[in-house]
Amino acid sequence: MLPRDSVSLTPVAAARPALPVGDPRQQAFARALANLVGQSMPADVLAKLPDGSFVVRINDMAARMPLPQGAQVGTQVPLTLVTVAPRPMFQVQTGQGAPAFAEAGPPLPEGASPQASTLAYLEGKDAAALTRTAALLAGTRGLAQLPGGAADGANTSLSTAGKMLGDVIAAAQKADTQATAAAGRTPLLGGPSTDAGAIAQALKDGLGKSGLFYESHVAEWAEGARPRADLAAEPQARGMPPPTDPNTAQFINLQLNAHEQGRAAWQGQLWPGRDMQWDVERDASGRQDGSDGDEHGGTWQSSLRLRFGALGEVAARVVLSGGQLHIRLDTEDESVKGLLDAQRARLADALDAAGTPLSTLTIHDDGQR
Repeated sequence: MLPRDSVSLTPVAAARPALPVGDPRQQAFARALANLVGQSMPADVLAKLPDGSFVVRINDMAARMPLPQGAQVGTQVPLTLVTVAPRPMFQVQTGQGAPAFAEAGPPLPEGASPQASTLAYLEGKDAAALTRTAALLAGTRGLAQLPGGAADGANTSLSTAGKMLGDVIAAAQKADTQATAAAGRTPLLGGPSTDAGAIAQALKDGLGKSGLFYESHVAEWAEGARPRADLAAEPQARGMPPPTDPNTAQFINLQLNAHEQGRAAWQGQLWPGRDMQWDVERDASGRQDGSDGDEHGGTWQSSLRLRFGALGEVAARVVLSGGQLHIRLDTEDESVKGLLDAQRARLADALDAAGTPLSTLTIHDDGQR
């Protein structure tokens, strides 16, 4: 889970790829390179295609990829493999000092037009994040060569990955304050609102654009399932320090926790002056109280904490399990509890109208917790 800057592409042809990520030939090509991530290798330039891309020989395999301006047939171009997912991506040594990266794929099927395929080529500021990734890979290769390092390729991959994560965790612990949630930089809404649909969409956008799921979104973009403009709204696209920076390391740690524990947390402002803390958690094994979760989706829990001028701080815990919706509200005093309790029927009617009937609603004040 390496943070990246903006993913800006200069396509060879403005069309959908002829070999999408799931194509067997594309998958076989990626598998053949899987054990070479982080390694340098030359590309023999064999031919130039009408669309401006080139046919090259990489590790005794024919491939197709864009190359820097001035690349000539019959020469060699130094490459370093940075990643194989969602497609093989190489750092290209241009000889001009500027970073450049190019996607590669197998040659097109016989009779297919190069104009029907798109391969990415990034340079300058668009390649900044991948430059950091390449530097990190170079560092882990150096670690693998230290005494006690693993000898064979498979063990080396595990060892370097472990060391890389260890460095990130160590850097996260150096931060002055420990982050427990992704931080929103701007309010989700421009002002107070009672529009439930607008609030729901704002919450969805806030969590979706938090950067916690950036790599998954990049994979969706590569498959054509997400527009590139969506990626630009996430913090990685705005630029982040390297993974060993304490703040970046903490963010990576939040990403790992979201993946491993099925829990994501966000904090910021719902609208100007309205601070909010929000946690979403999925328990695939079912409810902790022993009831069964949804057969296919487990149990979803969402906790929201807001401070209102008249009500003070109100915390809501929403549990969706087996098609049943359970809500618990916690307030600061008994008078607020009475105000919320008076709106119980209104909440139930609104949920019925939305197609999610309320199963239980409990309201507590501080003295009852």
